[in-house]
Amino acid sequence: MRGLAAAHTSNTKLVSFLFVSFACLGFAPVVHSHDDSGDGADEIDYYAVLGLTPEATDREVRQRFRELSRKYHPDVSSGGDAREMFSRITRANEVLSDKKKRRMYDMRGEEGLRQLKRLEAESGGEQFGSISQLFRHHAARRLRGKNTEATLHLPLDVVYTGGRRTVTINKQKVCTKCRGTGAKRPSGLKTCEHCGGHGILRQRLQLAPGMFQEIRQTCPYCGGRGSIMKERCGVCGGNGVHRADVELTVDIDAGMPEGHVLSFEMEADESPDTIPGDLLLSVQTKKHPRFSRRANDVDLDMTLVVTLKEALLGFQRRVEHLDGSEFFVNETGITQYGSVLKVPGKGMPRHNVPSEFGDLYVKVLFEMPDMLTKEQREELAEHL
Repeated sequence: MRGLAAAHTSNTKLVSFLFVSFACLGFAPVVHSHDDSGDGADEIDYYAVLGLTPEATDREVRQRFRELSRKYHPDVSSGGDAREMFSRITRANEVLSDKKKRRMYDMRGEEGLRQLKRLEAESGGEQFGSISQLFRHHAARRLRGKNTEATLHLPLDVVYTGGRRTVTINKQKVCTKCRGTGAKRPSGLKTCEHCGGHGILRQRLQLAPGMFQEIRQTCPYCGGRGSIMKERCGVCGGNGVHRADVELTVDIDAGMPEGHVLSFEMEADESPDTIPGDLLLSVQTKKHPRFSRRANDVDLDMTLVVTLKEALLGFQRRVEHLDGSEFFVNETGITQYGSVLKVPGKGMPRHNVPSEFGDLYVKVLFEMPDMLTKEQREELAEHL
């Protein structure tokens, strides 16, 4: 009996230690508490604090913050109301001027900011020298969504000159009306009675005298959300998400190589329970009617068709390049069918070194006449 009591005490201490450790690492069950009498009024609208709309640009946020901070700064205005207002506009600027925080706030409000804070706290430490670091790494993966990979097809002339383009993608977005809850209003969420808001059901099985095993499974009544909707959101139908087209601004470097990956942070599919992953766009150039790109990404090929006379006597041809400029392809002697002429410096710009260019290789073809007159035959026979 004394041995069993000692073992029980030891197990109790171990369980307590693990519970505290898990709680510190963010593994403690998240209990969603919902006030059926409220309507989410306790959450501050940071856009309203600055007198802006959700469509406000970064520049407008900075400008408005400077104006209000000068007005309500404690050195200028006195009183509790001024200090409270200054605190609010400072917090609003902290959220709306940070790309990640603003994205999460737009998606899920304060809960989104808490998600981001948990991810930042749990993603540190790549060297797994301790159990806590391993748990942090696992938790970070659990909180972050998957990356989305896609191909971005660009015209060759755009890759040659570089520039900025707007592309439209279709992706899953968290419903901005219900903030991903799926409920018509915040008060329309009720804590699940079966799991107590944890989203997980636990069952304790006795394997042998003094030996127990706990089985955890996703709550089938609330789907693991920890809450049940009274009324569904009219925009997303209770799903918390919907498909939508989103416009992205893409900066294209001159000479960007084939397969170059452009990364857009937090622009992958959105989910109420995770922070969005990144959108990864792989650059591929479209087929051009005159020029083609070689595998080394800097040299170009083109085909030039000349007359038989030009092939025999030489030629000078004006060619329009990808940026609209013009240059000449010259040959003074006889040109064999299918021969390739090299035009230095008329290829693609070298990526990240736009002052350097590859070469253009011109394959020369010529057209044979359909027929010759008697006089032409005699003249050719005399000179060839």
